[in-house]
Amino acid sequence: MIILFENKFKVCVSLATDSVDKLPTLITRALYRGADYLEIRFDHIIYNDIDSALEISSKIKKRAIFTLRSKDESGFFDGDRREQISLLKKIGRTKPMLLDIEISILKNNNDLRKFVKDNKIPILVSSHDFRNTPNISLLLKKFQDMRKYSNYVKLVTTARNSNDNFKVLSLYDNNIKTKLIAFAMGEHGISSRLLCTLYGNAPFTYASLNTPLAPGQLDIGVMKKIYDKISKNLKNK
Repeated sequence: MIILFENKFKVCVSLATDSVDKLPTLITRALYRGADYLEIRFDHIIYNDIDSALEISSKIKKRAIFTLRSKDESGFFDGDRREQISLLKKIGRTKPMLLDIEISILKNNNDLRKFVKDNKIPILVSSHDFRNTPNISLLLKKFQDMRKYSNYVKLVTTARNSNDNFKVLSLYDNNIKTKLIAFAMGEHGISSRLLCTLYGNAPFTYASLNTPLAPGQLDIGVMKKIYDKISKNLKNK
């Protein structure tokens, strides 16, 4: 049995590189700077080198999310759907802490769902809206659909104004048992990246290692400092 997420202040650092040779250094730096978990973005890594990337990443797989983000959701994987599913299976066989699979892929592929179930691969079902933040009823409908496939759900939108933070965080008002990571991207959504763990008890939130991989993503150092201050204030009360 996998036991995850013991408190509110966990941070997952997203790592991406176009050279597998740089990956060990990035992993070491992220852990040194306080990352609780790591997201390995395989869509950034040269596909022909994926075996080497998996060999390196397997050493930290019990605290890692393995991701192959498609261009449809602003990732860098530009192969066809058949190739993506094949690579997702290959990555999934290493049994990471979580395998990130986009809901658009999972929902429409019975074979992939069967593979995940038969091999008992823990998955993070994800959705990214880079245009806006839908109204609350549409967000809730999306969330209810996603949670059918896994207890771990990542639902991310784009904030066009400060009020969009309240929309996406309202998902936590309807969440009972799902491990939900919900926040809004962009400058207007930075507060939701922080508050999802505090208000929503999200299992973790995402940070960068110097260079953001998504709009509004904070550096791990900045995020850790903010959480440390909040933790100290809570303990003193």
